[in-house]
Amino acid sequence: MAIDLPISKSIANRLLMLQAIHGDPLLEVSCDMPDDVRLIHDVLSHLSPTCYNLPPTTYHLSNCGTAMRFLTAYCAQLEGCEVVLDGDERMHHRPIGQLVDALVRAGAHIEYIGEQGYPPLRIMGRALPRTAITLLHPQSSQFVSALLLMGFPVTTDCRSPYIAMTQHIIANYRALCIANRPLEKDWSAAAFWYEYVALHGGELELPGLSAHSVQGDKVVADLFRPLGVATTYTDTGIRIRRTGNVNGCPRVVDFTDCPDLYPAVAITYRQLAKPLIARGTASLRIKESDRIKAVQQQTTYHDHRIAMALLAADLPCDDKECVSKSYPRFVEQLSTVNSQFSTVIPRRGINDEGKGKKYALHKLISAATTDYVWLMDDDVLPAPILHSPFSILHFPADLYILPLKMVEGRSLLERLQVAEYAAIQEVTMRTAKRGKAVMCSGANLIVRRERWLESYADLHTDIPSGDDMFLLESFRRRGLQISVIDRPEYTATVTAIPSWRAFFRQRMRWAGKAPHYTDRYIIRYGAVVLGANMLQLLCPPVLLVKFPYEYRLIKKRDPQVSFWIALLLEVLYPYYMLLVLLGGLFRRSW
Repeated sequence: MAIDLPISKSIANRLLMLQAIHGDPLLEVSCDMPDDVRLIHDVLSHLSPTCYNLPPTTYHLSNCGTAMRFLTAYCAQLEGCEVVLDGDERMHHRPIGQLVDALVRAGAHIEYIGEQGYPPLRIMGRALPRTAITLLHPQSSQFVSALLLMGFPVTTDCRSPYIAMTQHIIANYRALCIANRPLEKDWSAAAFWYEYVALHGGELELPGLSAHSVQGDKVVADLFRPLGVATTYTDTGIRIRRTGNVNGCPRVVDFTDCPDLYPAVAITYRQLAKPLIARGTASLRIKESDRIKAVQQQTTYHDHRIAMALLAADLPCDDKECVSKSYPRFVEQLSTVNSQFSTVIPRRGINDEGKGKKYALHKLISAATTDYVWLMDDDVLPAPILHSPFSILHFPADLYILPLKMVEGRSLLERLQVAEYAAIQEVTMRTAKRGKAVMCSGANLIVRRERWLESYADLHTDIPSGDDMFLLESFRRRGLQISVIDRPEYTATVTAIPSWRAFFRQRMRWAGKAPHYTDRYIIRYGAVVLGANMLQLLCPPVLLVKFPYEYRLIKKRDPQVSFWIALLLEVLYPYYMLLVLLGGLFRRSW
């Protein structure tokens, strides 16, 4: 799936300032551009160098630090311009004193209306000589960029890639204007899709990004590589996918040159339960929010990058609207990515038309319009993740086996079923993770729609069971990709069968399909299980060897199962298996 990223607002804002300085037509803006770009464009449209005699005007710059810094320098050197630059409450706590002091030393007339060193500012523009300015240890690299854009020779000890970007755009301004080519897409915005892939898997295309970009935030590809995200550069952009290997995560990451990447990276580390020591974070305290505090508390404070980092991680977000500051379409695109699956629940007497579950599945899946379908039985409690609007990324695999958990019951039969189900689930997940899945359950599967329809002929529609196991066989035979998501939030819940009669009818139905299996892994595993239990039937001391292993399987999947229930299940299982197998093979209807 391809994601249309916004243009780089860092590049667009610098280009707009240079166009205003040179008196050239301003970059055309549209509603899907970042709010910051449209804000600067609107102010510059009023502050044309030919409009010197405008009445004193107040411009409200919201919480756009770039606009406050760049426009402060621009208005200070615009003769005849008298303005007040103000912003919201957060802006009143974002320092600007170093830039104002530098401009005042160059001859500018700027007054603080409120607290010294902070907006709002009253500026009386005048022609300024482009004298050399020294600015050491700037709190923000934008102070240096603002002066450079106005043509001041600046000496600084700051070596930020944002300053290098400013110098590059200044040096190539005419070429950029003449070429009239599309602006680069935003590497900073790409960080949230890196975060998304790292946490949820999948593969995405991000056109308009380049390894040769002047944007310093292209380092995001390097920062997410140890987090399990691989980047492939193409002729049109990049392709990112999760490799799954996160064992090489560095403990220390320096954000000095890429502070805007901190929210996405920090929340990814947090969600993956990996330790992170963040260096170079001083400027994060004076961003749209105190981003260190915001990440710790998982609260946006109306900060667009915190909001996107929370949304990409599928965490609660108290302000989605603020993302328009840099990425107006992010929520919409995230919703589109997550709508790549639909839920299919075949209901008896409604979807099957008296023709069975497999017919109902085919009918419902054929009618689906999404790439993937989430299959569940009508008697299960869906996974909690289904209730989230942003839950699953685009899947690269053809079949995903998801976990199931049986609700603890009171009767002996129900408690034995819980123990048996836990062992079956643990085996299911372990073999699937090793690439040799021998079981799956149609009560909780995610499958590529077209692949399921292609496999319909392999499902043995004449047998009233096995839609899941025959599907697994078909996928394995065709070499399709089978994977597993073994996470609590994807776990569906099933209830135990309350009566012995119904229980044995179901198990005999399951056993009745066994002669039709053709997959060697499934046959081999079934033979081992059957052989071990028959051996125990003939030689009861075998129990002493089998039980410790199978008890570990049960407790791994469901720690609530008691030792005595697990032991009773182990003693009874050979008799139960023999009875079910004979009933399944010789009984023709259930």
